[in-house]
Amino acid sequence: MNNIILSVRNLCKSYNSLDGEVEAVSNFSLDIYRGEFLSIIGPSGCGKSTILNILAGLENDYSGSINFAHGVSSSYMTQDDGLFPWLSVYDNAVLGLKVRKKLTKESSLYVKNLLCKYGLKDFINTKVSNLSGGQKQRVALIRTIATKPDLIFLDEPFSALDYQSRLKVSDDIYNIIKSEGITVIMVSHDVGETVSMSDRALVLTNRPTRIKNIYDIKLTDKSTPIHNRTAKEFTHYYELLWRDIDGDK
Repeated sequence: MNNIILSVRNLCKSYNSLDGEVEAVSNFSLDIYRGEFLSIIGPSGCGKSTILNILAGLENDYSGSINFAHGVSSSYMTQDDGLFPWLSVYDNAVLGLKVRKKLTKESSLYVKNLLCKYGLKDFINTKVSNLSGGQKQRVALIRTIATKPDLIFLDEPFSALDYQSRLKVSDDIYNIIKSEGITVIMVSHDVGETVSMSDRALVLTNRPTRIKNIYDIKLTDKSTPIHNRTAKEFTHYYELLWRDIDGDK
């Protein structure tokens, strides 16, 4: 059985500048498998978010092929939670369904069940402006998965949080994603986050960005991201990724 959910071949992207054409992405090819958590990491400014935006369909000016498995739907969660502070938690969570004209009694109940299941039961009618940063990220993720996508794209979803909150929220979001059986492609700049959350980690070179290495992250007693940081292999993978990234600076 073919478990490939997304296949990318020879993806290239260039920009026009005053000095001429600048190559940003060069011959990027990758298969993403159903149910996996794939992270993309690399030097600052190497083009991680550019690749994510192309895969998510937010940029169309590229060459190469991007093929989703039949019937696959996707959703995108940006760095900024994008919530409307004057709306309630529920109204924010169903916003994507409203936009797509898919808000029904069934889909509304599904969202309410997600909010209750993931610790937001007492805040359903609360304005999101009254929530903590971690709670807002949970609302943003539930809005992202409310349409029941097969695949979600995460663009540095924890970048606005302090370190302690990042750890807690990474656990929350990881648990939601795995519980709902969703495939993930995440852009990250944090090596520890990448090792603790990913099934595979893809390291990019500097521009024009190419795939430098792909690592299968195999941790003993793999569980939640916080727990995974205690695995005996964690430091080994951390050092591998760090050397790859640091060597391209």
